[in-house]
Amino acid sequence: MFKRYVFAVMVILALIALINQPVAAESTKEDTAKITFQKTAISRKSLYTYTVREGDTLAKIIRSIPESTEKDIARNYRLLKELNPEIPDIEELEVGQSIFLPGKPSTEIKENDVEEMTESTANLSSTAKKYYKIKRGDTLYKIIRRELKTAEINIAPMVRTIKAINPNIRNVNRIYAGTIIRLPDETVFVKTTEDVVPVTEQMVTASDRSTQPEKIIEVKEKKSMPPEARLALLKQIITQMNATVNTTGNYYLPIPKAGQVTIDCSKIPVIEFEGGTTVFLDLENRANNNLKKMITSNWKNFHLVKIDNDDDIFNILKKVLTTTKAYDIIKNENPLTIGARPRMEIMIDWLIVKPIPGQQSKSVVQGLRPIYENNLLLPKSIKNYAQKNGFMITEFSEESGIVGKPEELYSLPSIPVFATTSAKDFSYALVSYLGLSAEKDIEIQLFDTVKDGFNLSIKADVLVNKDDKKYVIYSQSLSQQFTNALKQAGHETIFVSDGDSPKNIMGNVLSGLNIPFTYENFIFSGPEKNQAPYALKFNGTKINQDLYIVDFNMDSELRGLLQEVWSAKIARY
Repeated sequence: MFKRYVFAVMVILALIALINQPVAAESTKEDTAKITFQKTAISRKSLYTYTVREGDTLAKIIRSIPESTEKDIARNYRLLKELNPEIPDIEELEVGQSIFLPGKPSTEIKENDVEEMTESTANLSSTAKKYYKIKRGDTLYKIIRRELKTAEINIAPMVRTIKAINPNIRNVNRIYAGTIIRLPDETVFVKTTEDVVPVTEQMVTASDRSTQPEKIIEVKEKKSMPPEARLALLKQIITQMNATVNTTGNYYLPIPKAGQVTIDCSKIPVIEFEGGTTVFLDLENRANNNLKKMITSNWKNFHLVKIDNDDDIFNILKKVLTTTKAYDIIKNENPLTIGARPRMEIMIDWLIVKPIPGQQSKSVVQGLRPIYENNLLLPKSIKNYAQKNGFMITEFSEESGIVGKPEELYSLPSIPVFATTSAKDFSYALVSYLGLSAEKDIEIQLFDTVKDGFNLSIKADVLVNKDDKKYVIYSQSLSQQFTNALKQAGHETIFVSDGDSPKNIMGNVLSGLNIPFTYENFIFSGPEKNQAPYALKFNGTKINQDLYIVDFNMDSELRGLLQEVWSAKIARY
């Protein structure tokens, strides 16, 4: 009797499952249709964030996606990259990092994890003034200047601070509209017409769905660089390292006691580095493993490197440079300082470096700067200045390859140079350049025989006429009687000394003539003029609004850039 009862219950359960199966299938079909890779819009309802844990791998995370099968792995891998564009290398995940996943949260998530998620979301609303939602066209430099009112000289430290409190920012030059970032101290939380969804939110509850409008995340299919453009970019980078890349003709590799191997360089390019390392680039998986073993077993400095179609330029460079044991490519997150006068600070995403013999530090060989949407190219003069200081910069699009601005041609007169042979000569050159009426070695009549009964005149180093007043510049001391006599005759006196520095002489002359000036460290920032992130810094004297007088020979291209972009005129002594 008991057995028949159990059998009846099992039959009833089976019938219920068969009745509900079409509904479940239909529901699943409807839900997954929103995250199909071919579509360009994914509902926020279909997404949740996952925090990477110790021991996680990308394959393990993908397999944990609910309702995912083996045939979905490739699709989910591509989708994962599209949903997390701020992560340069999706294969290199860090513990504690948050990523977007498609589908509903797995039941494997522990209760305490959910509590932490809820608490994190609650903290956001209670401290909203410390968060900012990135808008289209924003750069980190613009946000710092606008929201934090930060002086230009403090921007680089502030970038590092924001990077430290926002570990999700992997590249300070690549931020995305809609992302929530935390700002230090008092900041403005910008409200938009759509509800703000913080990156710390782990899931959308049923009550949220009933009260909030559906939010859409646009997922654009990433275009890969064409093979020809990728090879051209690799060739430019490698040749700038004093290496050669052969893409034409044949390369003959003798095999001891077995003849030789002939390699078609148009199909397998050959890279030859200084120091004897030779690399064969198998771009289309043409070479078999036997050839690779044959090469490595006969020559230690010869290497066959296989390049996959999905390899970007960074992966290719890592594979190639690893064989040399002399170069490495690293991710960079700090501004680089190039040159001294002027000093240039610039943000570069990736660096090719090599060890310095006998030291633990490494020298920078070349900088790589990917250009993304809303990211501007560096002025050619900036790149040329870096090259003159031994640092090459290569800019490229990850979709089209090499990019760059044309050469900038500035029609500038030669830089004015003030003679410093004497205080008199320097003073005369300065006031003349400022457009003042000036005479050098001029006799000034203080008394005459007709009026005063005797004749007295003195020789002035420089006589300046300004605002209907006369100023006498002397490089030698005068007695108080002569000074009083000059004042009675309507002349103001300015004293300079040959023993003073040109800077001090200039300060005395300008102060005596009541001409406003300031001496300080000046900073010209590219983002301030909607240009790429760089800054030029130098000490000098600023006169009026646009004249800067320095004591070094300013690079002519940078001088043209300063005049064109900032209307800054440069003179030197």
